Amino acid sequence: MKVKFHRWFQWIAVPFVALAFHIYFGYKVVGRENIPAGGCVVCPNHIQLSDPPFAAVALSHRTPLRLMAKKELFQKNKIFTWLIAALGAFPIDREGADITAIKTALGCVRAGQKLIIFPQGTRGAAEGETKKGAAMLAVKTRAPVLPMYITEGKGFRCNATVVIGKPFQPDPKEKDYGVIADDILKRIYALKEQV
Repeated sequence: MKVKFHRWFQWIAVPFVALAFHIYFGYKVVGRENIPAGGCVVCPNHIQLSDPPFAAVALSHRTPLRLMAKKELFQKNKIFTWLIAALGAFPIDREGADITAIKTALGCVRAGQKLIIFPQGTRGAAEGETKKGAAMLAVKTRAPVLPMYITEGKGFRCNATVVIGKPFQPDPKEKDYGVIADDILKRIYALKEQV
């Protein structure tokens, strides 16, 4: 099935998701003024299934959002596949180097979109464990990285908080993406103090 991003659908849907999250979680966003103009690599922590939509509503519907998502999500059913693609997700094969996904991600950032990518790669990762994808994309596009911390253990009326940190530019001379990825994760968890 061919999947396609529909900006108009994202523009309509994200405010409704935000309203639902306000009612159910009672969430708030800190640091929205730190969102840079133009393309950037948005790097939130990833603990729960609700983290991707939390990241999206924190950025708001006013800017085009894209999200790298595991390819298995696009194999569930046609309606779900259309829904997540229309909202801005595109598949990545986490088993190897997915050149198509990397090219899509680079193109999104260069086109001025906000790319949401989880540096830990998966919900099951340990707090200090990182993947190098976000670091590589930031260096290759020369786009700023926007660290984001999302409250863990979210549930009904938990007053969940999303903290958006200050954007920063990774050192383009640093050839070890692992060092940059570790720095990104350190900056994400440093935001936990602002909850």
